[in-house]
Amino acid sequence: VEDYDNYGRPVTGFSSGTGFFISPDGYVITNYHVIEDAHQIYVLVGEDEQYVATVVGSDETTDIAVLKVDADNLIPAEFGDSDMLRVGDAVVAIGDPLGQQFSGTMTDGIISGIDRDVMVDGRVMNLLQTNAAMNSGNSGGPLINCYGQVIGINTMKIGTFSDRAGVEGLSFAIPSTTVMDVVNQLMDQGYVSGRPRLGIEGEGVTTFQHYYYGFPAGIYITQVDDHLRREGLDIHPGDIITAINGVAVTNMDQVNAIVYRLEVGDTVQLQLYRSRTKFNLEIQLTEDKG
Repeated sequence: VEDYDNYGRPVTGFSSGTGFFISPDGYVITNYHVIEDAHQIYVLVGEDEQYVATVVGSDETTDIAVLKVDADNLIPAEFGDSDMLRVGDAVVAIGDPLGQQFSGTMTDGIISGIDRDVMVDGRVMNLLQTNAAMNSGNSGGPLINCYGQVIGINTMKIGTFSDRAGVEGLSFAIPSTTVMDVVNQLMDQGYVSGRPRLGIEGEGVTTFQHYYYGFPAGIYITQVDDHLRREGLDIHPGDIITAINGVAVTNMDQVNAIVYRLEVGDTVQLQLYRSRTKFNLEIQLTEDKG
């Protein structure tokens, strides 16, 4: 994955991860966070075959992305049924930990837990837990059962948090049943149906903004979707969200946690601050189409 600035100049640094083919004609699965905000994506096959990849669709909520490369006669992975797993089943994780130097590394372990609900960026992800060792670069790689079938996609977000706490042997993967449902929708329509979207982006009010400008605790709005403007709603970049549905919020994770529990078409009430004045505004959630 390679990034460029607004002038087309390469940005220092690359990120890397793992993926695998799901069709002979070049469709690839990886994690959303592996390709997030990338301007150029390359898929390396073996040691010297490199392809430029395009994004077919991606879903931040489940951390899944589908890519396409211009190639054929590839050998796709075979999927197994993660619903059939039991605690203690043997598994192996395959990926490129720490980059290409250790490409194709395999680590073994067992299924340590099933249906683990873990909070990530304000949303709950239902994951498989394994003690198969994973490191940075394993993200997007397959978790494979004893029959050589993919029963999950390795995701390192939770592993990274665990490492900071000094915990080992706690790796997580997205179940194959979730993967196939999301992948089919991404390939068919480019997004996952039924996801609510508020249509606002923002960042937490900083300590400097609080003391220098007198801003209240909340979320400083940086972007408002065009459809909200077309509807004539009185909300603009620079406004501050102090509460949503009566619950105080200070970061977007808290907002997302509230929105994710609602349905498309539901209405939320925002408490806003502008020019030393607080007021309320109702917004109807729309479908997130990516």
